Amino acid sequence: MRKLLLALTLLATASQAADFERINWRTQLYLQGEPAFLKFKADKDKTLLDDGIDTKLLTIPASVGFLWSPLITPFWKADIPFTLWLGAEVNSFQIGTIEDSPKYTIYDKETNKDRKGEQNDRELWFLGYAPSALAGFTFNIGGDFDLRVLGGFGFQFFTFYDDYAGNTKSHTEMLKTGFVSSALEYRIGELFQDVDFKIGINVRKEFLPYENVKARSKDNSPSPSPYSDLKFDKIEYKWPVRVGLEISLDFGRESRRDRRMRYNLHDRDDVLRKYSEVKDTLSDWDCMAIERDYRFYLDENGELPDMTEAYTRTQFADVLESFLAFCHPADLATKEKLYATLDSGKIQLKEYQSAQEDSRFDQVMASNDPEMLEMFILYYPDSPRRPEVEAKLRSLGEYDKFRAIQAQNTFKAYLTYLNDNPNGAFRDEAEAGIFELVKSGNRLKDYEIYLKRFPNGKYVEEAKAALQQGKNGGAPASEEQSIIEYQTGESYSEPEQPAEEVAEEPAEEEQQPAVNNSAASKKAAAKREAAKKARQKQLEAKKARAAKKKKK
Repeated sequence: MRKLLLALTLLATASQAADFERINWRTQLYLQGEPAFLKFKADKDKTLLDDGIDTKLLTIPASVGFLWSPLITPFWKADIPFTLWLGAEVNSFQIGTIEDSPKYTIYDKETNKDRKGEQNDRELWFLGYAPSALAGFTFNIGGDFDLRVLGGFGFQFFTFYDDYAGNTKSHTEMLKTGFVSSALEYRIGELFQDVDFKIGINVRKEFLPYENVKARSKDNSPSPSPYSDLKFDKIEYKWPVRVGLEISLDFGRESRRDRRMRYNLHDRDDVLRKYSEVKDTLSDWDCMAIERDYRFYLDENGELPDMTEAYTRTQFADVLESFLAFCHPADLATKEKLYATLDSGKIQLKEYQSAQEDSRFDQVMASNDPEMLEMFILYYPDSPRRPEVEAKLRSLGEYDKFRAIQAQNTFKAYLTYLNDNPNGAFRDEAEAGIFELVKSGNRLKDYEIYLKRFPNGKYVEEAKAALQQGKNGGAPASEEQSIIEYQTGESYSEPEQPAEEVAEEPAEEEQQPAVNNSAASKKAAAKREAAKKARQKQLEAKKARAAKKKKK
């Protein structure tokens, strides 16, 4: 239990101490070659060869390795120039001829005598390689110079080939191997982004001996191979160490200078945040406001203008420090240049601002927030993406407006939208809303108004059918006042002629001669009285309609 608590405590401490702002993952690929003499020695008394074997071969053992740093920068403040490595390597890859045209003595069973011979077309050659596991570290000596030390353990494979007249017999031996290698590396430059190209001098020392290495199994044929049952007493390098050249690719390298600069910048940011009057108030949009207000826009050469021409050095430094503390870019090189402007007043910001604009464009387009879209247009008035933002803004504004109209669900709201937006995106939806209200009211006048308002509408046939059915005595049968006219306060019928006052005719009795009691006179008087009452009734009806319209 104590061990578990101790492990958890150490893990918690490491997590707090680790630099999570920049995880320093790092890998390396390298190729090495060290010229060397490899000696093969076999005692003649133990072989069929007259002189045994004592050969020194000049080879260039090659090694290919891959390294990976499993740890992030270990401590927050400690400027430790170490990188720890784990990896794998195939080393000491080499090939060569040990002996050809061997001279040998074999026992001839037919004559019971030794027989000497020489075979000019016989050859003994080998292939060697050693896959190994690695661990070690790299130390930054200074600048672009690194010192790497690795230790490895693996298995050395020797494969020997007895080649005679096109017939080949092979035998492979596997032996343990252990070594240490050290390389002094120099960074030439950046081959690709975050990929350094390096050259170096490598020194390698192998420790485990290669003794009693069998090269050929026993040949039981009547005329055995001169290499039959051959064993090397020892295989070793002439020199105790091998020195050669190395080329490598370093991925994700963080130099000591970069690490020190990162720590210094982080310290400065902490101080600015601690003493800034705008602490915890700057948002991403506030950063854009700083760029706008202090004209952080690039000139034709991709540089900032000199801020001191328009502002005092103190004003410029104060706002820029806040910008650096709260709106700092992630890229270390750009951040360093930004800090340099506190002294020079100028900076290269083209790539940084372009990336910021792209990021904010994606942000506002995904938000569906009209306020953020308007802010983008405000802070980037000349952006090539402005038409897209404006189109999105129009679409969102019209959508919100129509949602409010749908919530009202009245003739007046729908007709007002159509009048204000003759080419609006929601014309069809507005027409559908109007016709649903017409059907729910079920009045002849509303169907007539719909047909006048939408002569080519989607529901014309349905409206015509409803009118025809109403005229034939079916539904709609209501001839009450139009709901559309009632809600909008407008008349959609043909304008009526103003009602003319019907002058009262003089009393018939005054215009007529003395009462004629004849039947003809009585009949004529009845007709005149009926006509008078009809005209009076018509006049009263017109006056009532006129008063009603005036009241509305």
